[in-house]
Amino acid sequence: MALLISGILLTALAWIVAWGTSGFLSEHTFFPLWLGYILAVNGLSEVRFKSSLLGIMGRSFLLLFLISIPLWWFFEGMNAIVQNWHYRLAQPVSSTQYVLEASLDFSTVVPAVLSTGFLLLAAARDFRVPWPRWRPRVSERGLAAAVLIGIGCFALLPLFPDESFPLVWIAPILILEPIASAIGFPSLLTDVQTNGWRRVFAVMTATLVTGFWWEMWNVYSLPKWTYTIPYVGFWHVFEMPLLGYLGYPFFGIAVFSYAAIMLMLLTKQNLLVLLPQAEK
Repeated sequence: MALLISGILLTALAWIVAWGTSGFLSEHTFFPLWLGYILAVNGLSEVRFKSSLLGIMGRSFLLLFLISIPLWWFFEGMNAIVQNWHYRLAQPVSSTQYVLEASLDFSTVVPAVLSTGFLLLAAARDFRVPWPRWRPRVSERGLAAAVLIGIGCFALLPLFPDESFPLVWIAPILILEPIASAIGFPSLLTDVQTNGWRRVFAVMTATLVTGFWWEMWNVYSLPKWTYTIPYVGFWHVFEMPLLGYLGYPFFGIAVFSYAAIMLMLLTKQNLLVLLPQAEK
């Protein structure tokens, strides 16, 4: 209960400061806001389901913050090509300050998504959902073809940025998932074969949930981001065009695939062993 209360209080305080004031404090609310969210989600999971991703991982949960930083810098690099989102700062800052502060903020992405995914898996265990029976066929040739297609998608981005921008969220999946499956690392593609779609949908839905809070808290904050998305830049929900939210579920799979590979490399922890504990 203490974890839940502390998370809610931290989030509420950071939210008030972000929207209700200006100056130094309001310019540095992103990290405490999302740290509070992460604590609150894990606290809610502990209170309601007697388990949480933070509780299971212990100190190694901190690794999720560290591995999150290069993941989002990668997407920042992709955005340098497609120019879909743009940051508005309260005042000019040096390159060093920007990198340090942005990295701290980026560190919250992976723990927020995975903690939410754990909570949704725990909540779903009480409901019988008619999951699709179809399973994708996995073969060595198919895995190799997916990786080549993923690489080809990245090659298209600088050539046709306005037309190929959705590939920013799809191409990483086409590379990470087949590689993880081929080398025996945790893979949603492999998990679907034996356990069905519930974990895939939990990860995808978790990113939509976090996406809602990202966009909602962003709307009256400064610094903030805005969007320029070709062809679908209408019907805004907060700053994001409605159709832009379709990218979030694919981003969720990329987050899982990347985090699963990094945890296996760094700690030998299997994310497909950790997350399913929510279902027990």
